[in-house]
Amino acid sequence: MFYKRLIRPLLFMGDPEDTHEQTLALLSKIGALDGVLSRLYCMEDKRLQTRLGSLTFSNPVGLAGGFDKNAIAVRAVAGFGFGFMEIGAVTAVAQPGNPKPRLYRLPEDQALINRLGFNNEGATAVAARLRRLRENGSPLRIPLGINIGRSKVVETKDAVADFLSAFEKVYPYGDFFTLNVSSPNTPQLRDLQKKNLLKDLLKAIQQRNRELAGRVAQRVKPVLVKIAPDMEFSQADDIIQVAMSEAIDGIIATNATAFLRETLVSDSKEPGGLSGKPLRALATSFVRHLYRAVDGKLPIIGVGGIFSAEDAYEKIKAGASAVQIYTGFVYEGPGAVKRINQGLLRLVERDGYRSISEAVGRDN
Repeated sequence: MFYKRLIRPLLFMGDPEDTHEQTLALLSKIGALDGVLSRLYCMEDKRLQTRLGSLTFSNPVGLAGGFDKNAIAVRAVAGFGFGFMEIGAVTAVAQPGNPKPRLYRLPEDQALINRLGFNNEGATAVAARLRRLRENGSPLRIPLGINIGRSKVVETKDAVADFLSAFEKVYPYGDFFTLNVSSPNTPQLRDLQKKNLLKDLLKAIQQRNRELAGRVAQRVKPVLVKIAPDMEFSQADDIIQVAMSEAIDGIIATNATAFLRETLVSDSKEPGGLSGKPLRALATSFVRHLYRAVDGKLPIIGVGGIFSAEDAYEKIKAGASAVQIYTGFVYEGPGAVKRINQGLLRLVERDGYRSISEAVGRDN
């Protein structure tokens, strides 16, 4: 309540993107205090442990890509109680993104609209920062995912080479990787969700994944695909078929939506990706459909409109093995993850499950 009554109103007085960058800069300076943050915001309970392929999360609540694009504040963010986190989206080359202003708060809707356009320092710079992070301190408390997108200057026909370039540069520093083919803010990016194009991309990434793992005698690292909610379920079925044929480790459902403006109280018509509360039901419907289509054989991470334990539990019971938040973290503050995990334990106890994993897909 302290955050919502005092801190958030002050933060929301400033330009959204400037405030976000200033917050990350502050968090980067207190990274060494991640142990203090962990004591305040982390909770440990074996009932919350979550498996996603070869990965183990201490709890099922992760941070979605987009919050810390350049891996500025990884240690501090990890201290807020997340079970895992993503940085990025990272592209092969540095790019400024779309013209400003490009990030909008919609408090009446508990939502954000962004058209940032994969603004980031590029894979080489991010890899260097992650290398220093890995070398100059204790191991990260949680698994780190790296979200990879397509460079704006690259045409669709050259997208595979572009993704591979970024993937190779950051490969040593990620515990898992998310291929972002679903942002609404990079022209023609969503074309890569088409069956043949997606198959080419996933096949190439997995081949390079095996090659890179073999060089250092490691297991192949998990690769996931993040999809959009702005498609028919039939196209989602095509994505599932390709993902399973190429042994992809999971699907993240979903990215922000380019639509749903008619549902907004604020009547905003700004273009870009809408995230937050208005996306909750649509994203959950995708999680449920995907889970039924894969019969529980391919892990799903649910994203979209998660602000509370009930929101997270809805996606888990629809079929998500884990969830991610971003907009909910902005609106609910640093205690959000701990409150969600505490609430999940109450819901697990209420429903008579021994662990959160027992609740996965129970509404199907």
